[in-house]
Amino acid sequence: MKKTAHFFLMVLLIGAQVMTSCKKESTDYDNLSAAKILTPKVKAQLEAMADSVFPKTYAPGIIALLSVEGEPDYIIKRGTSNLTTIEPMHENNSFRIASVTKTFTGTAVMMLADEGLIHLDSAISVYLPEYHIPSGDIITVRMLGNMRSGLFNYSDDPEFWEPFIASGYTLEFPPDSLLAASFRHPLNFPPGSAYEYCNTNTVLLGVLLEKITGKPAADVIREKVTAPLNLTSTYFGGPFYMHTPYTHGYTIRDEGMLNTTNWNPSWGYTAGAMVSNLKDMKKWARYLADGALLSDAMKAERFKFSSDNYGFCVELANYKKDLWVGHPGTMPGFNTQVWYNSARKTTLIVVANCDTGMPAQSFMIATIILLANL
Repeated sequence: MKKTAHFFLMVLLIGAQVMTSCKKESTDYDNLSAAKILTPKVKAQLEAMADSVFPKTYAPGIIALLSVEGEPDYIIKRGTSNLTTIEPMHENNSFRIASVTKTFTGTAVMMLADEGLIHLDSAISVYLPEYHIPSGDIITVRMLGNMRSGLFNYSDDPEFWEPFIASGYTLEFPPDSLLAASFRHPLNFPPGSAYEYCNTNTVLLGVLLEKITGKPAADVIREKVTAPLNLTSTYFGGPFYMHTPYTHGYTIRDEGMLNTTNWNPSWGYTAGAMVSNLKDMKKWARYLADGALLSDAMKAERFKFSSDNYGFCVELANYKKDLWVGHPGTMPGFNTQVWYNSARKTTLIVVANCDTGMPAQSFMIATIILLANL
C-alpha cells in the first residue's frame, strides 16, 4: 500500500542494467520453454538464495511459489506463520494481499468500460460530482488507473493514522473518510503531468464501481471478476475475517514487533483490503497478464505502460526481453508479490508475513535475477 513499494521496480530495472555484462545478450524463449527450467541444479540455487536472503529480512516467515508451465510447481518456505504456535508457513494459508487488490478493482472498472457504462477519458466529476474532488473536472478515470491524478495519498498523512492507533487498530474507515483525508491536501502536481503511486486513486475507482452499479464494490468485484474465474479463496476480508488456515502478519514499531493479523483493513478498501491464497494468486497472475475478461481493445488500454512502468492498475517489471506483469502489495504485517512472465510462461508469487523492510520484494528480486541468468 505504501508508495515505496513501487521503488521495487526501479531496483529491478537498475539491477537488470548492472547485470547486462553477465547476462546473455539474447534469450531464445522457444528453446527455453522446451527445456526444463526447474532442474535439481536450479532448485538447489533457489534454496541457497532463500538461505541467503531470508535471514537478512525482518519477516518471521516467507513462502514463494514458482510455477513453470508443463512442470510441477516449486514452493520455497522459510520461518513461521505464527510466532505464538511456531507453525511453519504453508501453501494453503490465506493472507492479506494488500495492493494486489488494485488489480481486481482495475479489472472491474475496465469491464464496465467494455460495457459502455464508464468512459476512461471522462472526468471523474462527471460520475461523482457529489464528492467535490479537487480538479475532478480535469482528472479522468484513466488518470486514476494510471496513477497520474496528482491527488494526495491519504495514507501518507500521519494525522490519518492517529485515530486508528488510538482505537487499538480497530477503527472502521468508510470510503468517504479516506477521500476526505486526501482532499484536505492540495494536489501534488497538475493532473496528467506526472506519475505518483497513490491509494486515493483506487479508492475513487471503488466508489465509482458502487455509483455505476448501485452495489458495494466488494460485490461488484466478486460478481464480475473472482466468481467467473473461480477464485473462491479471494475476497474482501474484515478485521477478524480470514478463511482458515491463515498466516499471521507482523510489523515492527517503536514498541517492538506487533501482530497485525486482526487490524481493521477497511482503510485499504478497494486499494488494498482483499485476502487470497497461493492457489488463487497463481491463477490470477496468469489471468491478469493475459487481460482475462477484457475485450482486445480494453486489453490494449490496460497495458499502455508509462515510462514509470504502470498501466491501468497493473505494473511492469522490465528486464528488456524479460518482462513480468503483475503488482506488489504492502500493508502492516504483509508483503506480497504477484507476477507472471508470458515469454517464460512462469508465475512467481512471494508472500512474507511482515512489511518492515519489504522482505517479499527482496526475495522476488533475488529470484528473478537468478532466473534471468539461467
